[in-house]
Parts: sequence; structure tokens; C-alpha cells
Amino acid sequence: MTANLLKKINIFTYLTASFALSACGGSEASTAPLPASSPAPAPISVAAAAPADPMARGAKLYKRCKSCHSLEQEGRHKIGPNLWGIYGAKPGSKDDFKYSAAMSEMDIVWDDENLSAYIANPRKYLPGGKMNYAGLRKPEDRAALLVYLKAKTSP
Repeated sequence: MTANLLKKINIFTYLTASFALSACGGSEASTAPLPASSPAPAPISVAAAAPADPMARGAKLYKRCKSCHSLEQEGRHKIGPNLWGIYGAKPGSKDDFKYSAAMSEMDIVWDDENLSAYIANPRKYLPGGKMNYAGLRKPEDRAALLVYLKAKTSP
């Protein structure tokens, strides 16, 4: 190969890699200018991407829970216990629900921290528990769900 051809291949490889990295966010900035006919993409606002109303987001997320849990005061138990009054309560404390031994033996009080850890991955948090749910992995989803649960289950 000639030196001129090698130089062209290296420039092409560099420009292709720069474009690919800039398209997926892997580079701070591309050195190749945008063509004049291509408008610059609009910046994405982090605030716009975040849920504006945690109650609305929590209500949407609760739809995953409602087949097994009710929230109303004096509400009936389903596959899982009614969650009214869960904040400040000890796990396994509703007399008329049959909890797993693991849940009944827990020595904690349900608060934001414990509930968040539990709903992130119930099977990992409480081995031997009966809750058959994979969990909410995103902290912002757990936070929104807990805002909703606290509002709907507290006197």
C-alpha cells in the first residue's frame, strides 16, 4: 500500500470511530463538523426526563402491586396483606393474614429505607418470604412508589 492510501484509510477510520462514539455518547465532542443542512439535535433536559409528579408515577407503578395488595383502611387481604398502616408497623403484624415464617420473624419497622430495600428485590432481602415479585430496580421508581404508598396507607 502506498503511504497516501494508508493515510486516507487512517483518516476514514478516525472519522468513522469519532462519529460512532459521538452518536452513542462515548466521546466528549466530535472533531468533524455537522453538515450545514443538518440542524443540531435539541439538548435533552434531565428535568424533562424525570417524572414531574411522584404521586402520578407511584400510582402507575402501584398497578403492578394491586393484584396482590389493597391499600384501603379496613381493606381486604389478597394474595398479600392489605398495606393500610404499613409505615411504622412491624412486618408480619396483621393478625388476620398468614405470613411466611421469615416475614413474621423480622425485627424491623417498615420505613422508607426498609421498604425501598425490600421492594428492590424481595427474594434477596427476605429469603424464605412468600412475595413472588422480581422487584423495582430503579431507585427513582421505588421513591415514587413509596411516596404513593405513604399517602394512600397512612391515617
